[in-house]
Amino acid sequence: MSAQDKTARTMSSPVSPAEFSTRLSVLKPSKKIAIAFSGGPDSLALLILAAEWAKKRRGISLVAFTVDHGLRAASAAEAKAAARLSDELGVPHRTLKWRGVKPAKGIQAAARDARYALLLAACRSFGAGDLLVAHHLEDQAETFLLRLARGSGVDGLAAMPRARPLSDEEPAVRLLRPLIDLPRSRLLATVARAGLTAIHDPSNENERFDRVKARKALALLAPLGLDAARLARTAEHMARARLALEDETAALLRTHAVLSSFGHVEINMAAFLAAPAEIGLRVLGALCRIVGGGGYGPRMEGLEEVYQAAGTGTLGKGRTLHGVKLAASRGSLVATRELEAAKKSPAIILKAGEEGLWDRRFDIRLKKAPRGAVYEVRALGSNGLAALKAAGIPLPKGQRSILLPLPGLWREGRLAIAPHLGTLDPAVQAEANFHQGGFAGRG
Repeated sequence: MSAQDKTARTMSSPVSPAEFSTRLSVLKPSKKIAIAFSGGPDSLALLILAAEWAKKRRGISLVAFTVDHGLRAASAAEAKAAARLSDELGVPHRTLKWRGVKPAKGIQAAARDARYALLLAACRSFGAGDLLVAHHLEDQAETFLLRLARGSGVDGLAAMPRARPLSDEEPAVRLLRPLIDLPRSRLLATVARAGLTAIHDPSNENERFDRVKARKALALLAPLGLDAARLARTAEHMARARLALEDETAALLRTHAVLSSFGHVEINMAAFLAAPAEIGLRVLGALCRIVGGGGYGPRMEGLEEVYQAAGTGTLGKGRTLHGVKLAASRGSLVATRELEAAKKSPAIILKAGEEGLWDRRFDIRLKKAPRGAVYEVRALGSNGLAALKAAGIPLPKGQRSILLPLPGLWREGRLAIAPHLGTLDPAVQAEANFHQGGFAGRG
């Protein structure tokens, strides 16, 4: 048999139980594992392999989650078919429904966000530490093409990792992709070997969707040598470059940035501007994510505009990006939370002994309060600062813009306590700790 024939045979051979076991063991999975299961051939192959793997191990619990987006008339019937397949494989199953009004535009992106939100909540309800998804080699290549078409840089073109946190909030849940470098042909062969029939989703052939267009483009590019394997390798190269750039960014933050307990960050302006532009832009993005409490940073255009203004000394009173104000002050670049953005953050309600995350930035704990009293956590704003000042509580001078977006606990429209600054009600005790979100500098 020629080398070419051997390669072709390998590319179409089922994934063996031993191979899957090795792939999953490297990822060190938890004892409770969830599987994103649409019932399509890719996720069916994953469920077959995971079910076989779990049967040979004590103490492992599996559950399959199917998300019914409710976007097609057949979706409910498909979810029931997925439940039957899961039952046939001996894996408990739950259907998660996306309820509410669906957007008229950007439906795929909205559906994706809703899907992962539902899956994360279901994982936490089940106690799963890991969620397995069936992404494979062609998915990697298609994602690369889609991001290339959008003009993405190194980060966007980097490969989907085998493992990543599904959320940075506790309890932790990881997203695992044990099949990410395997061609889809091997997953199809795995389903065929099991003698099962996967569910067909007609939207996977609908050219209205960009991913379907990318799939067809991939077939056209293959004769030029730009096949799925080559594009996936390029994505892996980008991932290595991204890691190196992230290390440089973290080093700059670690050495020259200081995070205040008030939730703002100062970084030495000279060190910031002396770094390569790519690192400087990444630092700006990191500051916006940290101070703004978001999972994603601003668009590159906004970052470049602020970076240029900082370099030319024209930041003036500052620029606002992603709910964060960036300004020059006494030789530092200072990132503070924008008051209006903090005001838009939903209030949280607490009673004595309860805690919660407010504005995605502060972990608030109400340690002591009158029995049955309910407090609303929201930004101090001008009214809060005025109440503190009227009570004779000394406030840091020259930091009004930093103090305004801090959290306060209010009852019946009156400020009871500002955990960072002081209390107006001796019967109330609370603490607020900044939710650092991976900050690599000094606290």
